[in-house]
This record gives sequence, structure tokens and C-alpha cells, in this order.
Amino acid sequence: MPVAIRVFPALALLAACAPWPQWENCPDTHCATTSTGDSTGDITTLMSGGGIQTVTGADESSTDVEMDTSSTTSTEPAGPPAVMEFKLTPDPIGFNGAITVAVSAEHADGVRMELDSGEVIELAMIEPGLFDGETAVLTGLVNGPHIALLTPWRDVVDGETVQAPYEVALPTPGSQGFWETGDLIGGGQVAAMGVLPTGDVVELGTFLPNGESRCYLRRRNKGGAWGPDDLVTILPDNNCVPIDLVIGDDGAMFVAVNREGIDGVRWWLAKIPAWGQAPMNLGLGAKGETAVALARHSSGAVAVCGYAPSPWMDDDTMVRIFRPNLPGETLTFDSPVKQAHWFYERTRDCVYVDDTLALVGEMYGKHGDDIKSRDRLFILTFGGEIQDVAWTVAPAGVKTQSGAQAVDADEDGRLVVAGYTCDDACQPESDLRIYDTRGDLAWQTSLGTFPTKQFGPRDLAWSPAGYAVVATGGMKGNETAFTVRAFAPSKIEPVWTFARKDGQVLHLALALAIGSYGEVYAGGLGANGYPAVAYIGG
Repeated sequence: MPVAIRVFPALALLAACAPWPQWENCPDTHCATTSTGDSTGDITTLMSGGGIQTVTGADESSTDVEMDTSSTTSTEPAGPPAVMEFKLTPDPIGFNGAITVAVSAEHADGVRMELDSGEVIELAMIEPGLFDGETAVLTGLVNGPHIALLTPWRDVVDGETVQAPYEVALPTPGSQGFWETGDLIGGGQVAAMGVLPTGDVVELGTFLPNGESRCYLRRRNKGGAWGPDDLVTILPDNNCVPIDLVIGDDGAMFVAVNREGIDGVRWWLAKIPAWGQAPMNLGLGAKGETAVALARHSSGAVAVCGYAPSPWMDDDTMVRIFRPNLPGETLTFDSPVKQAHWFYERTRDCVYVDDTLALVGEMYGKHGDDIKSRDRLFILTFGGEIQDVAWTVAPAGVKTQSGAQAVDADEDGRLVVAGYTCDDACQPESDLRIYDTRGDLAWQTSLGTFPTKQFGPRDLAWSPAGYAVVATGGMKGNETAFTVRAFAPSKIEPVWTFARKDGQVLHLALALAIGSYGEVYAGGLGANGYPAVAYIGG
């Protein structure tokens, strides 16, 4: 019997699949590729002509085309894959985050999205004909209009590529998004920072209630706000100085501090499983040990890095590794250069690179043919077995001394090191270096000259946006400013700079944290000796 065929444009189909981009409440009969059934029911068929034809029973209000279906029908060959509709959300994007991409395509097994950076993303099929995915926007350095190329494909056949324009409008890199310092909790400073899986920012610092040094944790939301429940005093009955903070994938906070007890000052490591829970004691340092940094392994293990006195009166590199549900393992390393215990090896920072722990610092002693003891930058890598240890010591250059003060790793597993060089009088010229996976120096740029090492690099963090963020003292002409800069490999000058000061009093950036989408957070010392926190456009 003859039936009526009504033609609807593809956009009308997509309206049934709203809201974007989740593709919720999309009836199977409106999103299937091909179906057959009784001539009185709705049947949706994707046709090669670019539209969607719905075969229904006769309707007097429709424009009908009569077709004799009494004879045996045959399946029409599928047309080329084609993008019918797409939506990028949000557009424009005004914050570090993800742009969601939703695509409707016919005759397609998949849709490939190529960004103007060259990155190619294969969108996921939600159901036949519907695909989605996302692309991360990590920095305002790419602000402006962009085009994503969407290419549908089936087997080995590519359909016509469609341009999908969108705009990035993040805050200007280096601009101030949030700044707080003042007499809110009293005098003190921020020593370390981290980001929870929720996106909340946590700072570890010191403050002075009743004139005594205490350690605190403070939690802020992504706007910088905090309330009474967001401030916690660690070890309220002990004098305390913060060392470092790392946060696990599950939100557990590992805190290292120096605590004063009856037997003197020792470092202490605690785990706080979640905000508001009591700290769990993990480990206590031996007398004379100095802890300087924490490093977290993807397995959940945490390393306390520092140095310890040896029986031969020198300092050896010290690592205490705490693995989940296991007691801590203590390791010390002495450089094999020259003879045993010839040098003082003093760690300044550490980081895990996959399964390898890398420690950096200063090796003090008589190097080469020197008749005078001097510092040299060292890198120690430890692969987990005592025989899997490698030392790199920077050779003498134009300057007689050098040292490393902070380290992180980039996405390729290269070590990014902030350090310094100086003559014997040591007014340091700070620098940023990248060492390749073989331990060879691949790149280096100057960070400027500072009056002392304490005003040089204080923290370093690698951003997923592809650059290193460095916290230092102020630059020439702006020496008292809270200063954070970003450097991209192979570029000499910073790609952005943040500097803030209130009056001609000392400010100092001491700590950094980077969010999962490249958000930049910094903490340190503000005007008149109060803790300072900055949220910076990255």
C-alpha cells in the first residue's frame, strides 16, 4: 500500500536531542541509524541526502509523496559520513577549564577533532550518530578566536571536514584575580600550597597566636573565600614551623612540619585523610635530621627529603619513604666523587618522575683541584633499588659556585630546576634549567640577580599549559614585590609576570600550586608580616 514520506531537516532532529551537550532525553527512534517496522509507526532513517526522513502513516496536514511499497524493497547504500550539527560549550570560555564538544553526524563510525595546536582528539560515540568530547583550555596565552576541525569517518572513508569556531577569553596571563593579606589570623606566612580534587585551594603556613609559632591549614574555594571551618591549627600545643604539603588523588593531605618537643625540634609527617579529620602520625625524624620537602608517588607513597649528619661529621642526603600501610624506609646517600664523606650533600627539594625520585641541592666541599670548599649544584636520582642511583654534579663555569633550590618535572619527564650561580662572595644570579632524561643540560635562562640566596627561587611548579612558574624575590627596581613569573622552554624572557606590593615594605612569594587546568595559586609573605595569597591569571 502507498505510504507518505515527510522530510525534516537535520536541525529539527537535534532539537529533539536537547539540551546540549549531554544529549539527554534523546529518544532512540530519533537517534537510530535505520529501523523498520509497521507502516503506521514512526521509522527514522538517515538518508544520504543530508536530512532525516521519517516514514509515518498518512496525514492530511502533511505534504505527501506517494510511493508504491508493495514490491520488495532493497537497502539503499549509505552515503558518505557527514557532520550535521555541532556545539562547543562554553563559547567563549572565560576561565581555565574544559570546552565540551557535541556533534551529530550521519553514516559515521566516529568523528575526529583537530585543534589549531595540532592536537587530534577522537570524540566518543554516545550512541549511533551522536559524539562528544572535550578540550582543555589551560592558559590565557592562547586568548582569541580558534577553529577546531571536525572530520567524520567510517571505516577508511573520511567525510567532509567542518570548521567549528570558538573563542578563548581567559584573564590576561599574570593579572591579579584575587589577593589577600592583612591582620585576619595575625602575623605569619604561607609556606606551601596544594589543590584538592574539588578545586579548593589549601595553604600550609605559620602564624603567631599569643606570640608563639603555630602551624595552620586554611582551605579556600576557587574564588578565594574561606570561613571559620576552613582554618585548622596543627599541633595546637606545640611550637611548629611548616615544611611542605602534598595532596593525594583522593584528597588526603600529607603535612610535614618541624615540631618542638621535650627532646628538641624534629620533623614530623602526618596524614589528614579529609578536611576536618584529625591528623594521623606517619613518622618522626631523628635528632639532627633536616627535612626540606615532600614528594608524592602515584602509588600513594610519600617521600620526606632532606639531609642528615653522618658519623664522619658531614651531611648526607636523606630520604624517608612512607608507603601505604607499611613502615617508613630510611635511606641515606653519599656522593661517590673523590672519597667517601668528602662532601656535604644538602638537599633543597625533590620530585617523583614516574618511579624515580629526583633530589636536588648543593654539594659542599673541595671539587676537582680546588683548594677551597665551594657549593656545586647536584642532582641525585634514585630508581627504587639501592644500586639504581645516579649523581649529576654541575661543573665549574664562569662562576665558582652553584646550587639548586627547587625542582619539578615536565610532561616529558625532564627535570626543571631553579638554582643559582655565584662567585665566592656569592651574590647569586638565579637561573632556570631543564635537564633531559639522560641528565644532560638541555636549556637554561637567567632569573636575575638577587642580594642573597633567600631572595632567589623559593618554589617552582610546572604547569600543564607547558611552562614553568617560579616564585622569587622582587626584581631590580621592584625588589620588595611579591613576584611570580612564568617561563616557556626555549624562551629567554618570561611569558608573563605578576608583581604586587603595598607600600615599600617587604613582600615575598614563597609557595606555588597549579590546578588541573593550569590555574596559578601563590602564597608567601605580605605587607607588615601577614600571610599573603594570590590567584593569578595563567
